Formats: sequence, structure tokens, C-alpha cells
Amino acid sequence: MKLKTIAQHVKQAASTTRGKVAGGAALLMGSATANAQVADATAAFAEIESQASDLAASAWPVVVGVVGSLIAIGLFKKFANKAS
Repeated sequence: MKLKTIAQHVKQAASTTRGKVAGGAALLMGSATANAQVADATAAFAEIESQASDLAASAWPVVVGVVGSLIAIGLFKKFANKAS
């Protein structure tokens, strides 16, 4: 029985002007919170993208060094085998 009376009170409060204003205010607050979370998420992803770009730029010299070394080793082996 209690649940039924609570539901009736909620329904009655929602139909009054005061209830509508409170409901509208709650929706606006929820919307503002959701927008703030979206802005925070956008800023976080921008920061991650910036860090990833920095790391990729730092990795290129290492990649070039490793590939260059592998090519040099391959050429050395090739010429060493021909010489012997």
C-alpha cells in the first residue's frame, strides 16, 4: 500500500506547477552535468592525442636506426659471403 501512495504523491507533485518547475530544473542540471562531462572527455582525448603524437615523433629516430642497422648487417653478410 505504501508504494501506491508514494506513486500517487509523485504523480500529483509532477502535475502541479511547482512539480513541473522542479522537474525542469532537474533536467537542466542533468543536462549541464552531461555537457560538462562531454567537455572533460573531449579535453582528455585531445591530451592523449597530443601525447601520442609526441611519442610517435620520439620513436622515428629509433625506427630509422634499427632499420638502417639491419640493412647494413644484411649488406655486410652479402659481401662477406662473396669475398669468401
